[in-house]
Amino acid sequence: MIVIIPSLICLINNIIIFNYVRSSTNRVQPSSVVKKDNRHQHINQRDLHLLRHMIIMFGVFVGGWSPIYIYTTIVVNVDFTSVTVSLLILLAELSLLFSIINLFLYNHELRRHFQDKIFNRR
Repeated sequence: MIVIIPSLICLINNIIIFNYVRSSTNRVQPSSVVKKDNRHQHINQRDLHLLRHMIIMFGVFVGGWSPIYIYTTIVVNVDFTSVTVSLLILLAELSLLFSIINLFLYNHELRRHFQDKIFNRR
């Protein structure tokens, strides 16, 4: 339950964000591709890039935090060493660090602002 509920919340939020971005793209650049039987819309590069980014971030979240949560559920039955626990905690912290760095790198305006502040010293 500890892994499933946060994963579902994250997945639902990502679907809502992607649908909003997709509808925004369609309002700005309506797709005029029509097939014989039905309306067919292609995903443009911007939406595809966002979708890939969301999938990677979701995978990092689940892959980084699931092992420590699974460990806490089976700790009663199996005896783990402290090294294993430390590695699982480190994996969760590294996934959090990767997510933070990835979000800073993905936000072009914020990255540009930091580059201006650091390199131009204004």
